[in-house]
Amino acid sequence: MPAPAETADLQRLLHLFPSLQGLDTGLQDSLTRSLQWLRAPRASALFSVGDPCHAFPLLLAGEIQVVRSTPDGHEIELYRIQPGESCIVSTSCLLGETPYPARGLALSAVELAAMPYPLFDKLIAGHMPFRRYVFGLFAERLALMMLRVEELAFRSLARRIAALLLASSEASLEVTHERLAAQIGASREAVSRALKKLEDAGCISLRRGRITIADRPRLEAEA
Repeated sequence: MPAPAETADLQRLLHLFPSLQGLDTGLQDSLTRSLQWLRAPRASALFSVGDPCHAFPLLLAGEIQVVRSTPDGHEIELYRIQPGESCIVSTSCLLGETPYPARGLALSAVELAAMPYPLFDKLIAGHMPFRRYVFGLFAERLALMMLRVEELAFRSLARRIAALLLASSEASLEVTHERLAAQIGASREAVSRALKKLEDAGCISLRRGRITIADRPRLEAEA
């Protein structure tokens, strides 16, 4: 259940979101009164397609995955949200007064502050640091999503998977083919075939629910 934010919560929020510092007395009072503190366990659905959007989320702990379902039933990961970030899908829905076009899933236990729309609207209009933060994040996410489109259009599936595996600092990843497919933006069956191809080439080894990099230089060449 949402609860009013406590002083310690507000201090942590201001540390992670410095654009909310320096508010005038009226806006600071509104923030203190209206901000809601929420916690959700791992695997929780935070919002679904068609849900109305009433608040601007500010993530303080955990990780959120935003996904979009395709007409054939597959899911594509649009982006992930880390502490100190917010959700541009939520921003778009608030600005356009439209329902959610995607789903938000908690990849771990999450803590977030929900800023009601009336306060979000006031801050966008009257507090320039917050306005710059919101639209700066919008521009950053848009650039990343354009890169995702470019990857989908011009890079082979095996190359995209190799690059994703190399981006991890771990040599062995606990991940299912289905989850990897959502991250890559492909069907599970296609991802399984590409992984088998990389395994046959000696780049990786596969076990149920786990992918291990067997030969990093060879995988780098594939990427």
